Amino acid sequence: MVNKMAGPKNLTPKQLMDQWRALPNKFDVNIWNFEVKAGKAAVSVFQESFYLRRFNSSGEFGWKERRKPRPYPILEETGSLKNSIKWKHLGTKCSKSAAGARIYTDPNGFQNTKRHRGFCYAAVHNAPDGTYTYGRTGVRSIQRQYIGHSTVLKNKLKELSPIIFDGFPK
Repeated sequence: MVNKMAGPKNLTPKQLMDQWRALPNKFDVNIWNFEVKAGKAAVSVFQESFYLRRFNSSGEFGWKERRKPRPYPILEETGSLKNSIKWKHLGTKCSKSAAGARIYTDPNGFQNTKRHRGFCYAAVHNAPDGTYTYGRTGVRSIQRQYIGHSTVLKNKLKELSPIIFDGFPK
């Protein structure tokens, strides 16, 4: 059993150098792992907006109801919009610097939908009210944001941030 009350451990310069020698590579691996977990967390947080029927961030209100009620929940006619939320690395695993992760809606997710076939209508719902019109009807769009800057995601990233220094000397 380790005595946590013990004082600092004396290290020789060689021991200190040996301890820190592998850390640059460890740091790159940790950053990569953080980006993977952060990307997956972002997709999860934004997909949860569909269950909440509001943007998944504190202080947000529910989405506006439809003008004409339908038998399925708002934005869940086929699930293609929710399932189109993806993430990818912006860099490569071999890169020397962290590059980050990109969260986006994949246009390929709309190829087989009955409505909006081949049209990535994600921007329609994230844009402010009235920015878009629907076809020949001229009906103005209603904002039902589901992706963007989220306090829920920010808190999740804070929880994940210790991963970056995992395995480093304390």
